[in-house]
Amino acid sequence: MNQLFQKRAKMKFTNKLKSILFFTMLIGWMCACSRGPVVQDFAATASPNDEYVKLEKDLGEAFDNQIYILSPQNYKMAQRSLKRAKKSLDKQETPKETLHIIAEGRAYFNRAVEVAKQIHLNLKDVIVARDQAIMASAPNIFPRDFRNADEDFAEATSDVENKDFARALKNKNSLELEYLDLELQSIKQANLRQPRTIIAQAIKEGAKDLAPGSLAAAEKNVQDLEALITINRHDINLIKEGNAKAQKSADHLLKITRTAKAGKKLSPEEIALRMESAQEIVADKQGQIMEKDYQLRNRQKEIVKQDTTIKRLADKNVTLESEKELNRRFEEARNEFSESEAEVYKQGNTLLIRLKGLRFPAAQAALKADNYELLGKVQKVLKNFGKSAVTIEGHTDSTGGKAFNKRLSSERAFAVREYLLSNAAGEITSIKAVGYDYQKPLATNKTDSGREQNRRVDVIINPVGPSEKEFVR
Repeated sequence: MNQLFQKRAKMKFTNKLKSILFFTMLIGWMCACSRGPVVQDFAATASPNDEYVKLEKDLGEAFDNQIYILSPQNYKMAQRSLKRAKKSLDKQETPKETLHIIAEGRAYFNRAVEVAKQIHLNLKDVIVARDQAIMASAPNIFPRDFRNADEDFAEATSDVENKDFARALKNKNSLELEYLDLELQSIKQANLRQPRTIIAQAIKEGAKDLAPGSLAAAEKNVQDLEALITINRHDINLIKEGNAKAQKSADHLLKITRTAKAGKKLSPEEIALRMESAQEIVADKQGQIMEKDYQLRNRQKEIVKQDTTIKRLADKNVTLESEKELNRRFEEARNEFSESEAEVYKQGNTLLIRLKGLRFPAAQAALKADNYELLGKVQKVLKNFGKSAVTIEGHTDSTGGKAFNKRLSSERAFAVREYLLSNAAGEITSIKAVGYDYQKPLATNKTDSGREQNRRVDVIINPVGPSEKEFVR
């Protein structure tokens, strides 16, 4: 507990010491300001004309930076010195006299800048609020109120110049609120004046009786906009959106009021005729819309039809290109083999290679070494066709029993299949071996030459889904 009291006492002492130091600095600065500024004369070689131009330029820039408001007395004294220097130059007084006058003006100018810095430091919030009021066009919308606020601000800056710093700080908050209120009222006036004027005109023309619903809606939009500005005065996009809504509802109110007012002067027949005319216009517009809709639907049908035709032609073109490519590959396959090695047939999209030169020992299914060259050519053809379904068919003559020939034809087909697979014969999606014994003879089994033709192995290649990408290179 004692430590807590000691800590609080230490904090109070520190804060008190800071306050004493702060006010000591202020008193020192104010005492310096209470006297006239220290005038530092120019060197004898200085040019009066050049120094005059420099001071005139600096005072102009200071005016743009509103130093004439932040330190009005010192700025005014600097301007007086500038005018005296101009007269001295016109009278062609001695350079020393003219330079001394300019030096006085420079001293007052420097003090004005220093005072402005102090005010910026201590009255920063007031200056920011004033700038925001100016951006909201307060000087144009509320000129008298803004002048009054500036007069109050000038008093505060004069208090600083006259070393009454406590009074300047005392009025700081009220000054800031004065400018902030001016900013808010200016934003409201800029955004609410037009819709309120239109609503007032509508009321004058009888909106309360003729268009009460539209009047209530317009007034609510204006109230919503005012509340929005009060809460979000710096949200430009949100205010712009609310202003557009309020303006639109006010314009609509005035239009409805005038339409209703004009309707009261019409006879029942005139009202009926106007309604009939309006209905005819609506019907005509609806007819035009229906006609355009009908034309649009027909056009859409034509487009769909054209797209279908284009797709069909494109598919046909792809098919033709694919067939052309297939025919080219069939010809390459046919040219790969000699007449004694194989016969190549094209059956639709299927290629049949009849391996005439493939010979097996009697009643055996073992491949001989002299068959490898022929099977290598088969591999080349398979690779050229890419993805394909391949069937190896084994056939025998009728010598021997059916069961024996069935097994023999299957084993011979399987032997060829294994050779092709083991040597990676292209991108084969499937390859199967089938034995047909002597069910599919090419010639009679009654003669030696006929039986020789029937003992054979056929390789059937069926390309899988030929497409433009696969066949057009």
